[in-house]
Amino acid sequence: MRSEAWRLILDGGADAAQNMAIDEAMLEACERAGPDAVPTLRIYGWSPPAYSLGRTQAGVDDRELARLRAAGVEVVRRPTGGDGVLHEHERTYAVVGALGSREFPRGVVATYARISRALLFGLTTLGVPGLHASRPEGPGRRAQPRAVCFERLSGCEIAVSGRKLVGAAQARRRGAFLQHGSIPLRLDAGRLGEMAGRPVAGDAFIDLTRAAGRKLTDEEVDRSLVEGFEREFGARLVASGLTRDEALRAAELRAWRYDSLSWTRDGAVGLRERRWSAATPPY
Repeated sequence: MRSEAWRLILDGGADAAQNMAIDEAMLEACERAGPDAVPTLRIYGWSPPAYSLGRTQAGVDDRELARLRAAGVEVVRRPTGGDGVLHEHERTYAVVGALGSREFPRGVVATYARISRALLFGLTTLGVPGLHASRPEGPGRRAQPRAVCFERLSGCEIAVSGRKLVGAAQARRRGAFLQHGSIPLRLDAGRLGEMAGRPVAGDAFIDLTRAAGRKLTDEEVDRSLVEGFEREFGARLVASGLTRDEALRAAELRAWRYDSLSWTRDGAVGLRERRWSAATPPY
């Protein structure tokens, strides 16, 4: 694989714990590879639906967990920051790369801005009018207990006529970063409010179906994203999969973190989970 090539991973629908474990395993592999790490774009779905909490978002109690699970929705805590997100009818992208490399500047805002341009290029090919990236800004406020990602537009996020279309969040570790974001094909304010446990204003966001004025397939969205990243980064995206080490690490991370009730509820792991984490200490 030449240096200007990226790895492309196209996944169908996986459950919440598996999706987050894979993203973090890719981040750790990039961290180990150092400055010469080949960037990765992963695009995936969620099955069954899930409600994800930001890394530093306040915990949820057992009653909230039971309410969401009774609705057929899994609950997971992401390795990245930000607010709550309902993952149901959507495609999610994850980008992993080395900070300070040719592709990615070290600054948080600059990295967001570069990926934002790739998303804009790609989504424009779908014929969505009024697309724009919100004005860059510094680090946002700390996530609130019941805050919902699509209620507020943060810096460098993709919007349509001022209404949020794509949410995004990052995690950074010793020279490597993970940014993943939600691109809802359909997102209903009533359904989102039901999952958040409070009413949610529907005029703050828009989904891709309404923005494009037509129904889009997962394959169309995936192709648009690949085209956008290839154009912005001057790269060739080569279809691939996880390495053996990444797959094994994802299984470990799932076992001791993302399947852990204490991690999901409180953002910490207990003594039992620590026994699974010999390779990398828990947060």
